[in-house]
Amino acid sequence: MTRTLISILAILLSQAAWSQDLPSEVVLVNSPYPPYVMPEGDPKGPGIDMEIAMQALGNMEIATTVRMVPFKRVLAMLEEGQADMTTSLSFRQDRDSYLLWSRPYRTGASYAFFCRKGSSFMPGRLEDLRGRAVGVVRGFVFPPAFADDPAIRKVEAPHVASLMNMLLEGRFDALIVNSLAGHYELLATGRIGEVEQAPFTLVTPDDKGTFMGFSRARTRPELVERFNAEVEKMQADGTIRRIEGTYLTN
Repeated sequence: MTRTLISILAILLSQAAWSQDLPSEVVLVNSPYPPYVMPEGDPKGPGIDMEIAMQALGNMEIATTVRMVPFKRVLAMLEEGQADMTTSLSFRQDRDSYLLWSRPYRTGASYAFFCRKGSSFMPGRLEDLRGRAVGVVRGFVFPPAFADDPAIRKVEAPHVASLMNMLLEGRFDALIVNSLAGHYELLATGRIGEVEQAPFTLVTPDDKGTFMGFSRARTRPELVERFNAEVEKMQADGTIRRIEGTYLTN
């Protein structure tokens, strides 16, 4: 056998072994978080991050089954090995025990505060929120300057839509949301005229970015490596920009 044939055989065997490490289908579990994760059946599509994940998996010839559940259940399913992955996560060390993390695929998130329009309270700086109740989405990660301040009372809601409703019902003084997600939700519901944005935003100084999370109980590291490679290709060839454009342009 010539060296050329031996080399070709080695490559083919390597590719075969690699493909055996990949599943034929994954369960992608998520909770609505427009525009990153749209409600099931939304005419615009599954959402920016969902499309990124599903296209990367499709490029790897892996089928996707999507299950939409409350965010708390998303994490439980990943921890218990009932699902393979989710999207749109901020890094939290306490989730290391049951998640494998993708490389970050988006950075630079900022966080905005909204109050009811016409309210007598409008914070001009973070310190003005001390002694006040602020609505947050349960399980989301916020900048430490806000999250670690015990003088700011945090009131939880299951998702952004309910957070907006609770604010307008007077359940708390203000809410904090990812700036893009908050604006998208208000525009989508037509309630942008009922709230007013505070004149400051927050960022996390050491922001690690946005990640996909994979269940340690079900996922081999090889899948995460291949997934990372596909997402990098999609960033380089403009695919991710095109996906974002379908949701962020009117």
